[in-house]
Amino acid sequence: MTVRARKVRNFILSVIAVFALIICVLWVAVLILKPGPDGRLVIASGGSEGAYNDLALQYQKQMAKYGVDVELRPLTGGANTIKALFSSEPSEIDGGFVKGGVAGSLQGRYATDEERALHDSQVDNLLSVGRLFYEPIYVFYRRTPADERLARSLSDFKGRKIWIGSPDGGARRIVLKLLKANGVDEKNSKIIEQELPEDAKPLLSGEADVAFLILPPESPKIFKLMRMQGILLMNFAAEADAYTSRFPYLTKLVMNQGAVELSPDIPSADITLLSTSVALVIKKSVHPAIVALLADAVTDNPRRGFDRDGEPILFHKAGEFPNASDPEYEVARDAKIMFKTGELPFLLRAVAPFNERVGIPFWVTAYLHEHGTRTLLILIPLLSIALPLARILPMLYTWTVRRRFFFWYRQMKALEAELGDQPARTPAQLAEARDQLERIDRGVSRIKVPIEFSDQYYDLRAHIDLVRRQLYPRTDLPRDGHKAAAE
Repeated sequence: MTVRARKVRNFILSVIAVFALIICVLWVAVLILKPGPDGRLVIASGGSEGAYNDLALQYQKQMAKYGVDVELRPLTGGANTIKALFSSEPSEIDGGFVKGGVAGSLQGRYATDEERALHDSQVDNLLSVGRLFYEPIYVFYRRTPADERLARSLSDFKGRKIWIGSPDGGARRIVLKLLKANGVDEKNSKIIEQELPEDAKPLLSGEADVAFLILPPESPKIFKLMRMQGILLMNFAAEADAYTSRFPYLTKLVMNQGAVELSPDIPSADITLLSTSVALVIKKSVHPAIVALLADAVTDNPRRGFDRDGEPILFHKAGEFPNASDPEYEVARDAKIMFKTGELPFLLRAVAPFNERVGIPFWVTAYLHEHGTRTLLILIPLLSIALPLARILPMLYTWTVRRRFFFWYRQMKALEAELGDQPARTPAQLAEARDQLERIDRGVSRIKVPIEFSDQYYDLRAHIDLVRRQLYPRTDLPRDGHKAAAE
């Protein structure tokens, strides 16, 4: 092997070794750093009589197929969920179900400076994965003989005893905002932070004049309260449009006559209600791959149109929920894509279930989801360069082997040209030509070539023997010459 050929071989081996080393270093770095989440999501699923937890259980089951362990906190709900999500301090809660209107109550002219600062600093750190279902605002009040007319506005309750729900519930802040917009506050009314029980005893006994509840439409508690004598459900018909204009997170719903019971009619006439809608909110720190899988679980598991007894749920319209129309929170980018396309990105859909089955950590799936497309975009131009190079490499290999022959062929051609120029050679010239030929022969004998180039090797040896016959008389061939040439 010539010095030049040895250099080419060493260069190729060095390049291969460097690439192998880079790959090993990157793999070790990836194993140590783990550039992705560990496939764990903690959701606060308490509140609304278990309605949130029922949905969360479906999300948990579906996401487990993709390698994400969803941990539920059914005892954490309402104000505790809001505090965990809105707090600037680290918490183990990654997301939760939040009533519509909570974030909206932190801004606007009825919010304090402190509340507006909280909104600007914390709400922008949250993302919505969609709105899930309606939660109407029920305002029950006691009708007394002294009342001359039905309540038509929340301002009618000024000076009354008003139950706004538990301090730990999610309804309190929304109710206070609506009351404040109607000029009702703790200065002119008695605001009581308690939850109205199913038997409505505080209303019936006079301990309370008005009670607010924000619950799912199928709540048994609501149906029970509507059947009680002496308790009325407020009709927002006169001001509903104004509310929905002033507060975008509110929706107008109509409970039609007889929607709860047909004999006797309950309600006895159409009642217009205001309603919030539940949002599934997560922190911005949640990895996009988990957000995409969560959004997929949300779209694949809409709330059923029937309650646990098989009765149709009021205000339910197929296809209305879940949706990505959120007036309070920024909708996560991956959630928008899911709602628009209806399916997971290809890499996540194909890789995540396989990785879960074979036990590959979820962070590998997340890394491929986040960087896979970008990597492919980089590989495409590289492949456009690598493919032609791949075709050149065999040609380069062939040339590297054949160039060993070309060197000695040039030597042979030069020797033959010299012999042709001197037809009458002196003994000294003849001896010099023979020495040169034997030097070439020794050099060729030391060539090591792959077996597929053997034909070219023996062609060169045959060429050497042909010239040898010209330089030696038939009886004067060297003993160490080829037997084939001697014969």
